[in-house]
This record gives sequence, structure tokens and C-alpha cells, in this order.
Amino acid sequence: MTSEKILQDYLLSRAKEHGIYARKVIATGQTGFPDILVARYGRIALVELKSPKGNGRLSKKQIIEIAALKEADINVYIIDSFEGVDNVIRQIADA
Repeated sequence: MTSEKILQDYLLSRAKEHGIYARKVIATGQTGFPDILVARYGRIALVELKSPKGNGRLSKKQIIEIAALKEADINVYIIDSFEGVDNVIRQIADA
């Protein structure tokens, strides 16, 4: 099985291959914020990565934070697979 770190490295690598700006996000003093910011052509999305092993679940703070981001009309993706990463890359790259 794939770890969350391997999935993160894959996302950052695929984004770079497609000319997509992607950065690991550290929200100092704020728990629950998504892991990665991706952007291209004025489109911005945030990605929360979860372990593909099936034991990665959203915390209550993550659920609240993601709901607030979506309310602000920001795309947030929750990904736990290589296929999920590839889908987000396609959506951002084709925008």
C-alpha cells in the first residue's frame, strides 16, 4: 500500500510535470487546513491527502475547515489514491 507521503510526492511531481503551481501548505496555529495548494490559469484548489490504506479519516476540524473553504467557493479535493491525484491534475491542467 501507498503511504500519504508517497501520495504527496506523487502529487507534487505530477503538478510540476504539467506546469501547475503546487506547494505544501503549513497553516501556523491552524489545524484542519488542507495539505497542498495547486493553481494554474487563475484556478486555485486545495488538496487534503489521506492514506490509501483506508485508515485516513477527516478530523472534525478538517470537516469544519473544508466546509468553510467550500462556502468561500474554493475547490477542495480529498484524495487517497494515485487516480485521485491524476484526476485533480487533469482538472487543473485543462482549465
